[in-house]
Amino acid sequence: MTDSAHVVPDGFQMPSVETRPLVTQPGVETAPDLIARPPIVPLPDTGTSSREELEMALQRAQLVADDCESLFSAAQRAMEDGAWVSRLADEFSNGLTVHARLAGSVAESCVETIQAALDARGDDEPLEVRPL
Repeated sequence: MTDSAHVVPDGFQMPSVETRPLVTQPGVETAPDLIARPPIVPLPDTGTSSREELEMALQRAQLVADDCESLFSAAQRAMEDGAWVSRLADEFSNGLTVHARLAGSVAESCVETIQAALDARGDDEPLEVRPL
């Protein structure tokens, strides 16, 4: 069975491509570094966060946590509806359930870490944030 969307039409010809040898600078015996790398700009690591930054991080983490476990729900429903039936399918379905539960618990742990940092913080003092 062939898919008409992925079949090359009759008479198709590859465009001609001209290749030339790499030209180096006179007196330079090796080729220049052809991989351009962006500069690495290190961010300042103060190790502290303001209350406002922590509250924004908490809101983002809660949104992500709400979605993490549900990301697997469509695949789980499909498996429950019989999309794939075999012993291997049962193993796959069990794996989906385990990974969904794990994703939810990891996301919730992140929320708890940020919430604990907020709870331990005074109103004006900077807080050093570390995982529990």
